[in-house]
Amino acid sequence: MYLFGGTSLFSFLFIFRSLLPAGSPLVAHTPASEYPDLYEASIKDLQNGLDRGEFTSVDLVKAYFARVNEVNLKGPRLRAVIETNPQALGQAAELDAERKKTGKRSPLHGIPILLKDNIATLASEGMNTTAGSYALLKSTVPGDATVAAKLRAAGAILLGKANLSEWANIRGATPCGSSSGSGVAIAVGLAAGSLGTETDGSIMCPASYNNIVGIKPTVGLTSRAGVIPISSHQDSVGPMARSVADAAAILSIIAGRDSQDNYTWTAPTIIPEYTQFLDVNAIKGKRFGVPRAVFTDDSITGNHPSINIEFDKSLETIRSMGGIVVDPADLPSADEILNTREMIIFETDLKIDLNKYLRGLKFIPTGAGTLEKIIEFNNKYKNLEQPKGYEGQSVFIAAEATSGYGSAYYDALRKDYEMGRQRGIDAALEAHNLDALLLPTNGITPAPAAIAGYPIVTVPLGFHPNDTPVGRAGPNTVFPAPGIPFGLSFLGTAYSEPALIGFAYAYEQRTHARLKRLAYKEAIPKTQIQDAYLARIDEVNLKGAQLRAVIEINPQAIQQAESLDKERKRGKKRSPLHGIPILLKDNIDSEGMNTTAGSYALFGAIPPKDATVTAKLRKAGAIILGKSNLSEWMHFRDLSIANGWSARGGQGTNPYYPGADPCGSSSGSAVATAIGLTTGSLGTETVGSLICPASYNNVVAIKPTVGLTSRAGVIPVSSNQDTVGPIARSVADAAALLTVIAGRDNKDNYTQTAPKQISDYTQFLNPAAIKGKRFGVPRGIFTNDAATGNNPTINVEFAKALDTIRSLGGVVVDPVELPFAGSLDTLQNNLATVTAAEFKVNVNKYLKSLRFIPTKVTSLAKLIIYNDARKDLEQPKGYEGQDVLLYSESTSGYSSAYYDALRTNLALTREQGIDAVLKTHKLDAIVLPSDGFIIIPVAIAGYPMISGFIIIPVAIAGYPMISGFHPDNTTVVPASTGPNTVYPAPGVPFGLSFIGTAYSEPSLIGFAYAYEQRTQTRLKRRAYTEAVPTTQLKDVVR
Repeated sequence: MYLFGGTSLFSFLFIFRSLLPAGSPLVAHTPASEYPDLYEASIKDLQNGLDRGEFTSVDLVKAYFARVNEVNLKGPRLRAVIETNPQALGQAAELDAERKKTGKRSPLHGIPILLKDNIATLASEGMNTTAGSYALLKSTVPGDATVAAKLRAAGAILLGKANLSEWANIRGATPCGSSSGSGVAIAVGLAAGSLGTETDGSIMCPASYNNIVGIKPTVGLTSRAGVIPISSHQDSVGPMARSVADAAAILSIIAGRDSQDNYTWTAPTIIPEYTQFLDVNAIKGKRFGVPRAVFTDDSITGNHPSINIEFDKSLETIRSMGGIVVDPADLPSADEILNTREMIIFETDLKIDLNKYLRGLKFIPTGAGTLEKIIEFNNKYKNLEQPKGYEGQSVFIAAEATSGYGSAYYDALRKDYEMGRQRGIDAALEAHNLDALLLPTNGITPAPAAIAGYPIVTVPLGFHPNDTPVGRAGPNTVFPAPGIPFGLSFLGTAYSEPALIGFAYAYEQRTHARLKRLAYKEAIPKTQIQDAYLARIDEVNLKGAQLRAVIEINPQAIQQAESLDKERKRGKKRSPLHGIPILLKDNIDSEGMNTTAGSYALFGAIPPKDATVTAKLRKAGAIILGKSNLSEWMHFRDLSIANGWSARGGQGTNPYYPGADPCGSSSGSAVATAIGLTTGSLGTETVGSLICPASYNNVVAIKPTVGLTSRAGVIPVSSNQDTVGPIARSVADAAALLTVIAGRDNKDNYTQTAPKQISDYTQFLNPAAIKGKRFGVPRGIFTNDAATGNNPTINVEFAKALDTIRSLGGVVVDPVELPFAGSLDTLQNNLATVTAAEFKVNVNKYLKSLRFIPTKVTSLAKLIIYNDARKDLEQPKGYEGQDVLLYSESTSGYSSAYYDALRTNLALTREQGIDAVLKTHKLDAIVLPSDGFIIIPVAIAGYPMISGFIIIPVAIAGYPMISGFHPDNTTVVPASTGPNTVYPAPGVPFGLSFIGTAYSEPSLIGFAYAYEQRTQTRLKRRAYTEAVPTTQLKDVVR
């Protein structure tokens, strides 16, 4: 035990009293992980977040449900979704568990997808398949449609059913559709992707109108089994998504032969992975034809003139990308396209194919088991099926009048195939040696591909100008109108999807047209990831597990988030932290919130401005989510008070065992980060206050070299040892945070020793960083369980960690001797002298800088008086005492004893300590369990350390530093830091620390990252159930 003027040394020396489980190997993260904006999130974005464990598929489902709830039947009433899957959350949870256990099935694993409501899904799941009609409500399908079954097998979550033009727009004349709900839902981010169906334009038109990507595949590439049909000769199931990449990923899953659909036997035997054709150079050297005749004639198509203007610009873009444009390249059959025999085919196919589908249903409560009976149902229930403005079923009636496959039908089919194929698309391609045809999607562009059964891909092109006259598209909708999007189509011959996808992708990547204009404000759901963080905090902070990790929430967080979202949509992203929620320890100044060090003495005080690190986060676009709890006054009030307690925040606890010690003083920052109450957080360290809570709570912390990060605007303890550092769930995230907050500051002289140019620390995330490097292991008291009090498990796991380092190509020098090992008593006594004197000087200076203090606590002496006067607040039962504050107040400032103690400690821990052992053994770093005495010398030295237990020397030196869990049979005992928590306890984590010399952060980050990526320890054991919030992503609807 280290003594402080006859009493226990302040809380920073907690590590002598308990195991310090620091940031153990974590789940792999990419640099600066970002939570995706669901308005534009790609499947890859979502998959990356799922892989990194930043959120779960359960989170995604809840988020999308919340977004649907915002705008589907409320607000703008987009009515894009007919129903949601009542089993979606359960399926998401199963897929989350599977991901952790065996990995993911495909790129769609855990990704929520909507289906058009003519695609059958298991009746037992609880969703209807009705084509939008009450006639089929509660009917029982025999099973999944083949495409739905393929999505399930790939691990996709069927989120719900999208609205559509009823009966796939074949009952009577209606506006653009029929996959309208699929298009709208994807446009505003109600799902990651969707499936639509097309007979003639039913994917292309809504994709074009709603500013998204649609692929209508060759008839036969995707099975129609289990899909409510119109025409077996023209129906095709295809993806609708916000990007070509997403559409290609979905198509890869749903394409392929099916014994239940004979048309699919013309498809390739082996279906390629269509994402392999996503080539930004795909257009270069290829030939593109423009069928002008009919298709770009506004008097025929009815298109607004702006469409052809933008289309001509797109041709210039194609040329600029190395494409050859043949203009015109007309279809020989162009003049006949408007007079196809399509309706003869539709009407005949509809009666035959629909009756066959209806016969296959297991049960139809309405009795509408034939087309004839559906017509009768529609007439009987006009209040449901034919309300005012939606009367009519002329196509149904015409179809019912047909008499099957007669000579007129076959003649019409033959002529349509000839018009669309031999004298249509194929003729133009062959005549001009073309790779594809180009047209605006609006108008009659889909027609030749529809009658041919050929593929077509549409991507966003432009928007109707603001002066567009508003037209009518039916009794209840308008078209055209200002801002309505339109698309560009790539058409090809049968099974030319690989080429068309490549061309569409290259054009999309060059133009990025989709985000040049957003949907109108009310149509965009506001639910975003920040909302879920606030809900998660609400779940477990003061309720349930009562972890008390967060003291207060930033009242401006939502507003700031919305402002940053708008910036992003305008194309501005300030940094990898743009829009990312971050918590600050409650000793770091932040305008608009309290900064109190957990004490009521500073409640309501007004700092002059943001701390420098806070200002840097804001400038980088981070969202200051709130303030995290801490050990009051950075655990410098009294040693008998439990870690993680403050008067304002209460007793914080560890999420890995009920009531367990969270360590301190940055306890709240570590706990909140561990269970996802924030993306990351900032803490501070004087002696172990980052490293210890990171270890105990299974996260990563970087305690930087003193001087790498500014302390201006931070309630201080010691100017020689204080440092601000990041806490995160991965080394990558911690490195990204450090990149933003590091650097010189004229308000903190210590930072003038930092490098003039701060590196992007994520560049050092190298899985091979350990190879060929030398690591020293100081033994003696640092790994002696009798001295450290550590559970034997820690040394067992540490030995395994050394074997891992060797397996990664590292050289382990074991043992090495730290010269100060025999001088710990001297170090600790000098440390007490230095920090006590500095605390008095520094905290008095800080208090004087505040613009207003309601309690009048303007000095350390007045703080002590306040604590005694308000014992009800500041010294409740079990949390009495302020011995360290009293000792500090008794000092007389920077005396000769202070300077002697400081010089001795710096010499012992730097040139005679850490630097000496590194030089003697030619080491690149020191490695130790994070539990142990090493934190003190590193703290004194002011040297860096990444997430570990080696607290003492690192703290003294001011150097930087960065495994496992206590076994289930660990004996639970009261924590030595106080009577209100326990430690050790079963399942409480512990970590591994990397220590280096001053400003060796780049190397330490590389080593920690390589070890983390190899071991993936963080998720090998989860926090106890009640401590894990269920709220995910954006459950809270604003």
